[in-house]
Amino acid sequence: MIVQDKQLTSIRQRLESLKTRGYRLTFRREATCLYCFELQEQLTPNEFSVDQTYYFEDLVNPDADRIIYAISLLNGRKGYLIDACNVYSDNISYELELKLHWQYPFVS
Repeated sequence: MIVQDKQLTSIRQRLESLKTRGYRLTFRREATCLYCFELQEQLTPNEFSVDQTYYFEDLVNPDADRIIYAISLLNGRKGYLIDACNVYSDNISYELELKLHWQYPFVS
């Protein structure tokens, strides 16, 4: 589920809110997995779940739109991924695409 962030207006505010709820690990999206900086591990799509997704629209520059994924690992640890909206979407595996619910957000 993609949520347009109306109450917390900045990415920084959303990250602070997530961190207070235990989402502290940082992830980078790679072609077939997520990389966790703190754990120095690659995580395949079956090793994590997406709890929530937050969409941040940039009205001035649509190329600057971002999505924050709140992610839980199977071992209970939590973190977040900040990703550009569908930039380099051809460089992602089908399994990771499904896990991240890869789509352009529809915001009314």
